[in-house]
Amino acid sequence: MKTQRLSQVPRILIIVLMFALLLTLTGGMPAAATAPKQSSYIIQATNTELAEQLVSKHGGSITSRLDIIHAVGANLSDESVKQLRLEKGILAITPNSAVNSSDNGKDKSKDNGNGNDKEKKFRATKNAQNVPSTDYPNVVGADIVWGEGTIGSGIAVAVLDTGLGDLPSLTQTVKNKSGRIVAWKDFIDNSKKPIDPNGHGSHVAGIIANSEKGTDGEWNGIAPGVNLVGVRVLDESGAGSYESVISGLQWVIENKSRYNIRVVNLSLVSQVQSPYWADPLNQAVTQAWASGLTVIVAAGNSGPQAMSISVPGNNPYVVTVGAFTDNFTPADWSDDYIAPFSSAGPTLDGFSKPDVVAPGAHMLSPIPANSFLTKEYPSNQLSDNYFSLAGTSQATAVISGIAALVISNNPHLTPDQVKNRLTSTAYPWIDNSGDVALYSMWQQGAGRASAPEAVFSDSTDASNQGMDIRSDLTGKIHYEGFAYYDETTGTYRLRAPFDEWAGGYGTWDGKYGVWSGKYGVWSGKYGVWSGKYGVWSGKYGVWSGKYGVWSGKYGVWSGKYGVWSGKYGVWSGGYSVWSGKYGVWSGSEDISGSLIADPTFIANFAAGLSPDASISNATTSFFTEDPNP
Repeated sequence: MKTQRLSQVPRILIIVLMFALLLTLTGGMPAAATAPKQSSYIIQATNTELAEQLVSKHGGSITSRLDIIHAVGANLSDESVKQLRLEKGILAITPNSAVNSSDNGKDKSKDNGNGNDKEKKFRATKNAQNVPSTDYPNVVGADIVWGEGTIGSGIAVAVLDTGLGDLPSLTQTVKNKSGRIVAWKDFIDNSKKPIDPNGHGSHVAGIIANSEKGTDGEWNGIAPGVNLVGVRVLDESGAGSYESVISGLQWVIENKSRYNIRVVNLSLVSQVQSPYWADPLNQAVTQAWASGLTVIVAAGNSGPQAMSISVPGNNPYVVTVGAFTDNFTPADWSDDYIAPFSSAGPTLDGFSKPDVVAPGAHMLSPIPANSFLTKEYPSNQLSDNYFSLAGTSQATAVISGIAALVISNNPHLTPDQVKNRLTSTAYPWIDNSGDVALYSMWQQGAGRASAPEAVFSDSTDASNQGMDIRSDLTGKIHYEGFAYYDETTGTYRLRAPFDEWAGGYGTWDGKYGVWSGKYGVWSGKYGVWSGKYGVWSGKYGVWSGKYGVWSGKYGVWSGKYGVWSGKYGVWSGGYSVWSGKYGVWSGSEDISGSLIADPTFIANFAAGLSPDASISNATTSFFTEDPNP
């Protein structure tokens, strides 16, 4: 009878029970195969199509085409990366790490402006104004240029940043008509309309192009007549990637003629990991310059130490901008000084950077309400959506505005000619005797920019002479600068034929304090100027007997002396650029633990290898408060 009952049990149940018993005896179900972890990379090959083919061949997923550097963005496993390195035609594999907005407000050792009596008075004054007036247009003489009828009309400035907010100061023309943002592209969220959840991009764009008038009756931006092109490459927190920035640059190059884009503002930085020509972001920036775009970039906020210039500020072709402060006295130039945060040269390639300096402290500009920055730093919010920030990001925006004025008044100029106008008309910071530079070329570059001098100059000279940008891009030749560290004298110096420059401009011991406390004049006497920009140029020429050889023809020495050899001890003296000692910076400051103290980094750099570490990142660079003097 039991057998009969068993026979009544459904066969399917018997099968299930037997399968369960089998699983018990064999250890259970086999585990599902775990997909290998993938990371984001930039894959460069001899051409973009080959990069695509090889990435697909090894199981990678392509995220973007980056034709301007013969590359693709892709997600790859570690094993795929290993296999790709063996493929013929692969030139470089660069990790596409985070591009982060630099929240320098966390570093209170560098900014405590709220305790400064001058800043308290400044804030109180601006808060009492309905639409606060900005001072930086007057500091660089932009108001004089406006008086001659040049406000930047007819051209566009592309701002690659966190976006553009819906603010009248950005969207409306000087005649209060809409449509001033002529183009928009979002590489973060693909938004179809301009947005700026962070605020940094709007702040930068406002410095360049704010069309509002303050209580002084003058426009609040440097070039209030320009059109704006917003290219969002950083997210709400200010984070992005090499891939997003390169994609943005590629889009600008493709659309420059359509929107008459003539100037590109890059207020972002990245850590140097290779020679300028081996870095993918620098390659894209160089392509933009070669295409006819004047690219203005930030030096970085890692000063005052020597050799602290960031990517793409270390690119020899573009205009790299450092920052000075007017010390809350915009009409008095005698108490100005280079901001301690402003990154200093020389670059690891031996180039003299920054190229010029511009106002970069207590910079007022509007940003959207309820943006990331307003939430994080509410005390920096002043009246009518105006916000105070400091940094080389802001100084870069000033120079982008001046470049727009130069091109608007002289549309035939090339980027090399615009750069020459900006540098050859700048005023170096010298002592009252007019003979000694109080800051070296690696701190102040050619000096403080002057809008009227640059705009109304009749010079057609060009910078970057002796450098073949096309051959540089194709890898036929690369360049290095003339700067090196002299261990005997303990100073940064220039090689022949520029080794005899006097007056402190061409030698520097790398110590900020030597120069910082000494007030002087900006190559002339400010009281003489009084709106007559021509008076300055006469005085400038008296002092520039030796200096002027360099200021107008940077490229003559930057490209002629050093052709990159790829040999460890040849370019710029090998180790001697950074003193030749792993643990010493300019003979005094310990740099142990930093990249330039790492023998592997030095060897890779000297060999000209592209970045190949997980630190290829870039940051927008600003301070929420003003730094200490």
